[in-house]
Amino acid sequence: MQEDLRIQVSDLHIKNEAFTISEMVALAEQQLSLQERVPNVQGDAFDLKSWYRSWKRSRNGGHAEEPTHLKVEAVDEFEALMPWSQLDSALFLYAQDGQALKKGYPIRLYVPDGSSECLNVKSVIKVWFLHDQALGEEATFGFKNRVALDELKFKK
Repeated sequence: MQEDLRIQVSDLHIKNEAFTISEMVALAEQQLSLQERVPNVQGDAFDLKSWYRSWKRSRNGGHAEEPTHLKVEAVDEFEALMPWSQLDSALFLYAQDGQALKKGYPIRLYVPDGSSECLNVKSVIKVWFLHDQALGEEATFGFKNRVALDELKFKK
């Protein structure tokens, strides 16, 4: 595992930043045991929405409105886009047994109450807080398709 791996976080009304896991945890106002929201799963986590509010305050985010959506991307290029209204119980898992995650490193998103179709994203490395009502009220998720034209051609 890369201890210096940074998680990219952006919001057009605040700024774009890259955080280590420990920097994200330090900014979190609400840290909790994952088991409080996901029964039978152990680990250390922080609440997504309270983290966003703390980050916004610490950067003098003047934009009063909260995001309309959250978009995350995993190291394997899995992406999820979820309406903010579906994320009231969402949290990021960052450690288990006092250690960095073995499965899901560097952080893992959980939406435990079933309010979103996308319930779990492992190995999150990019987080976008979006402000666009046109993105709709449905969660979407899947792998990016980055296939070059040359890769699609048959080779003899």
